This record gives sequence, C-alpha cells and structure tokens, in this order.
Amino acid sequence: MSIYPPPSEPVALPEYREPGERERSFVSLGLNDGQTLQHFLLIGKKYIWLVLVCTVLGTGAGYIENATSPRLYRSTANIEITQDTADQFRVDTGGGYDSGYIDVTKLDTEIAILKSSTLALQTIKSLHLNQNKDFLPPGSNRVWDLNKIRDRHALIGMFEGGLAAERFGHTNILDLSFTARNPELAAVICNTLIDNYVQHNFSENYAATQEVSVWLQQQLGDLKNRLEASQERMLNAQKDIGLVGIDQTQSIVLSRLVDISHDVTTAESQRLVAQAKLITLQTAPPDVLATLSADPILLSLKERMTALQAESANLSARYGVKNPRLLEIRSELAEVEQSMKIEQGTVLIRAQEEVNAAKENQAALQRRLDQEKNSAYMGNSKAVEYSLARREYEANRALYDGLQQRLQEAGIIAGLHSTNIRRIDPADAPDSPSSPRTSVNLTLGLLSGLGIGLLLSFMVEALDTNIKTIYDIEERLGLPMLGVVPQVDSKLLSPETFVRDATSPVPGAWSRLAEAYRALRTTILLSRAGRPPQVMLISSAMPSEGKTSVATLESIVFAINGARVLLIDSDLRRPSVHLRFRISNKVGLTSVLTGKTPLQDAITSIPGVPSLHILPAGPIAPMPAELLGSLQMQRLVEGLRANYDFILIDTPPVLTVTDAAVLVSISDGVVLVLRYGQASRNVVARASEILLRSGAHLLGVVLNAVDLQSSDYAEYYGRAYNDYYESRVDVEE
Repeated sequence: MSIYPPPSEPVALPEYREPGERERSFVSLGLNDGQTLQHFLLIGKKYIWLVLVCTVLGTGAGYIENATSPRLYRSTANIEITQDTADQFRVDTGGGYDSGYIDVTKLDTEIAILKSSTLALQTIKSLHLNQNKDFLPPGSNRVWDLNKIRDRHALIGMFEGGLAAERFGHTNILDLSFTARNPELAAVICNTLIDNYVQHNFSENYAATQEVSVWLQQQLGDLKNRLEASQERMLNAQKDIGLVGIDQTQSIVLSRLVDISHDVTTAESQRLVAQAKLITLQTAPPDVLATLSADPILLSLKERMTALQAESANLSARYGVKNPRLLEIRSELAEVEQSMKIEQGTVLIRAQEEVNAAKENQAALQRRLDQEKNSAYMGNSKAVEYSLARREYEANRALYDGLQQRLQEAGIIAGLHSTNIRRIDPADAPDSPSSPRTSVNLTLGLLSGLGIGLLLSFMVEALDTNIKTIYDIEERLGLPMLGVVPQVDSKLLSPETFVRDATSPVPGAWSRLAEAYRALRTTILLSRAGRPPQVMLISSAMPSEGKTSVATLESIVFAINGARVLLIDSDLRRPSVHLRFRISNKVGLTSVLTGKTPLQDAITSIPGVPSLHILPAGPIAPMPAELLGSLQMQRLVEGLRANYDFILIDTPPVLTVTDAAVLVSISDGVVLVLRYGQASRNVVARASEILLRSGAHLLGVVLNAVDLQSSDYAEYYGRAYNDYYESRVDVEE
C-alpha cells in the first residue's frame, strides 16, 4: 500500500523551520568550521605519511648537525662596573657623589668598549692568536699577518664571533664569555681581554688627568711669582707708613675695597677653573671628551659609533668590503662622526663662552676695584696702598693654596680611575662543550620536521580543489547538502541487486547504501516548504560522476514505499538507463516527442517494483537540445504530473551540453550529483551558476562514491557509522 496520498491531495509534510543561531552554532562546532583544531588534526592525520617523512628528515638533520658540528667550549667571567671614585675629586664638580647608581647608558657603553676592535686586536697580539691553530679556522695553513688590513680584519671578525658580553639582570655586573674549540684557550682569552680592558680604561683616564695636572703646574708657577710680588709690595707699603695697622676713619672705604678685592679674586679663580676645563676639553681625545663633558648627546653618539665600528669589522671579516650592509654602516658611521664633530664643537663653544663670561666678570670687578682704589688714594693713599697690598697678598696666597690642593687631588684622581672595575669570577676552562647541544638540536629537528610536515599538509590540502567534505560544499560553495552515497563495488549497483538487498528482512553491510538513499529521499521531500518537488532533474557537473546510478537507485527507493514513480532518461546523446534495467531502447522519449510512438507504448514497467516505470531515451536524435526544449516536452511533463507522484529526469552533465539548462523550466528542482574526490570546486561553482541563471531551483548536492574509510568522511560521521551494519552482520551470523 502506498504511503503517499493521491496527487489530487496535498502531501502532509512537517512545517519547515529555519534553524536558530544556537542550532547553527552547535552544528558548525567542529563540523563545518575548517579553522578549528579538529579540522587541522584531521588534515594532519590524512597526510600522516608526509608528516612522518618530514619528521624523520628533520630528526636526521638534527643528528647530522650533532655529528658534523665541531665541539665548542664557552668560558665565562664576571666583572662589576662601579661608580668612578675619582668623580668626587673632579676639578669642575663640587664633590657630589652617588656610589650606588650606574646609568644603563654607562653600562651599555662599557659593553661596547669590551666588544671594540681595539681591545680585540690588542688581545690577539697579546696571545699571538694569529699563530694559534685552536683559534684559527680548522685546516687553515696560511700565514696570518697582522700588518695586512685584510688579515687583521678577518682575525678581529673571528675574535668578535666568539665573544659575548651582556648585562646580568638589573645589576652592575657584566657577563663576559668567549667560545673556542679549546677550553683552556677560551678561558685565557676571556681573562686576557678583561686585563686589557682594565688597562685601557686606566690609561685613557690617567692621560686625561695628567694633562690637567700639567696645566695646573704652569698656573701655579705664575701664581707663585704674583704671590711673592704682592708680599714685597705689602712690606714696602708698611715701611713707608711706619705703622702696623691703619687709621679707623678709613674703615668703610677699606671694607668696601676688601669686599671688591675678594670678589675680584673669586672671579679670577672662576676664570682659571673655566680655562682649565676648556683646555682639558680641547686636548682630550673624542672618547675622553665625551666622558669629561658628561654631554648626553656625545655619550650616545660615542656608543653608536662603537657599535657601528664593531659591526663593520664583523661584516668586513665575514663578507668582505663590498657587502651592501657594510657600505650602509660606513655611511652611517660617517654621519655619526660628523655629528660627533659638530657636538664636540658645540661643547667647546659652550666652554669658551664660560671662559669669556668669567673674563668679562673679572674685568668688570677689576674696573670697579680700580675706581675704589682712586677714591681711597684721595683720602689716605699710603694706608690704602698698604691695606690693598696686604689683601692682594692674602688673596694670592689663598688662590695659590687652593690650586695647590687641586693639583694634589688631580694626582689622586689618576690613581683612583682604576678602581671602578672589579673582578668577581675569573674565567675557568669548562669541562663540557657548549655546542653542539645534542638534545636541543634533535628536538629542534624533530619539531621543525613536524612543523614543515604539517605546513606541507595544509598546503597540499589548500591546493587540492576537489570536493571531499560537506564543508567544501556548504561553506566554500554555499550549496545545500542533500546526502552522501558510499562507494561500493560497481557490480552491486544493478537495480535487481539493490531491490533485493533494500527489501530484504536480513540486515547486511549492503543495507548502508539503501539507508543512504532513504536519507536522500527524506532530504529531497523536505527540501521545499509546503509541498515536496514532484518533477526533479538529476544532473552532474561533468561526466562519470554517477548521476545515472543516483537517478535509478533513488527512483527505486521512492517506488518501494508505494509512490508512483517515473524515471525519464533525457540523456539523448549517451543514454544508459535502459542498460541498468536491461530493457529495450528502440522506443522512448525521442519517439514520443517526435510523435512516432504513443506515450503508453514507450513506458516500461519494472518487475519487482510495480509502482516504478521507465521512459528510456529512445533512438539517438539529431538535435537533442531543441527536442528537449520543445513545446511537446513541456506538455508531456505536464501531462505526466497527474499520473505520477514523482518524476525523476536523468539529464546530461551541465557543463558538457545545454540540455540540463533547457529542462530547468519544466522541473520543480534540480539535484546535482558530484563524485567524491574528483569534482573540482571551480567546476561545481560554474555548473551551479549555469543552473541558477537558467532559473533552476537547486535542491542541493549529492556527494557520490564516498570512501567511508577516509578521514574526510570520518570527520562528519565517525567510523562507528561505517561499521554499524557490518557489526550487525556479525551478530546475525
């Protein structure tokens, strides 16, 4: 008994309802979202052979690296950079001193000095590294001459390649390390470099302080002569006056003269200090000039120049003088040197301005003092002369004693400069190599191979445009999915076998194909709201995608439940429906459309499925597209609607000929059949575009011949679904 109502009555179907946002989120979670972790894992599982090959190759590369890399040893020493003790005795400061804080810029500058080419070359010369085979490249038999620029730069590059210096945390401690093939050599180089660094630091600062001492000694000689002359004038004036003291009536004038004289002495002292600072800055080297002036711009430029010089030496040693980056560094180094010259000039100009201002101040006070002297001479020139001589003597004596003290302090400064570097841990020969790191190389090789394998898997998957998953159809193409048909042996696709197994009460592995077509029937019935499609076109994008198999077997599924079904073979160029059912093709659709045969004589019933009828294609027509698009075809289909519940039309492929597009107007919907792993997304998109432009109602897509063992299929259904019916067979047996 048919489960379908007569054609005159509407089919009662469940009300169609669009899924809500929560349902869409649930469905897409882990199923349609190709960017989820599950999707990535499935891709990796799908190309597990590629991932394993890359992982093995990566691990092998790590093993080869460990086997071929030379054994290198790194020796490390620690030094502390403290505040310079001599800062509290500097000539141009008031003795302010903070013994606990070291500026980060200062530490970076010291690191740059440690890495400088000057100290590197000095250490190479001290240890004769140009003749040490453990330092030179393996197998090098040439003679390295330090007098040749090329050899010198190459040796400095080798030295800097093994040297590393960095700050230890947020402390004033610097970690200095050197890497060499010989552990004892690495320790010796590290300790020798520290010795040279200490000596270099002391020498530079001592030389600058000595220049100040020489200038102060010259000034003390002049002051001594002035002191003796002023003392002689005071004694002569005292003899002329004949008194030891002065008249009290002259106390106001003398008091003023004393104050002005004291101001003149102070101004002269300030001028001398300014001149000392100017001379020190003019004679100091650029490195010392930046330190003595404490100019932040000069310090920054000095640090930048040191870094560029080190990088230039390194690149020159590695890549030669024509390296593009080396040319850029040299250009930038020239700019830095030019900026340093400009800034040095600015510092000297400021120092010169301070000297000029001190001179002008002293001259102004001296003029005022002269005026006061003239006034005092009018009252008591002899007494004033004596008093002035005495005050001049006292002022010269104070100035002489002050500069004498500064000269002694300058000598102390030269010795104290060496105390701002303190060794903490000297370098010692390591007992194990620091390179190659066996476990690290193997781990990196394994992870790199794994990552490359996964990356190649994703690339292969991205380049593979064949349709294999529901995600490809629904998300990438935007087409509805009707059902999935599993891949089976082609010998078992005959209608007789399908009818026998689909209607057999004994379950078996073959019943999964029947279940797939039953599921497809259900989705087709629910594909339209209100009433299911009655006339359906079964087509494909390209040939050999299994549209005829889907049409024949789906028509059987519709008919098994009692519905009156007509299957029309409209592929007038390569008909094959009659071959599936083993019926004659002498008369068929072409015979009916041309009027040669009545419709009743062309329709054939199928034994075993009484409600299924077949209208074969008939003889090959000369113009199939014109015949299918004729008025007779439209009238034929309209007349058949009253006699059948469902009419399935097997059409040619969409992209091969235009027959499917011509038949769109007489159908209620189109089912597009795609073969798993063969249909390209671009081809399917073009086929669906042609159908939609022709006015078709595309019911959805059927993915045919799906490999149930593939990871793409398991992504959406799981392997338990694949094994469900086989397990039932085991139970029955």
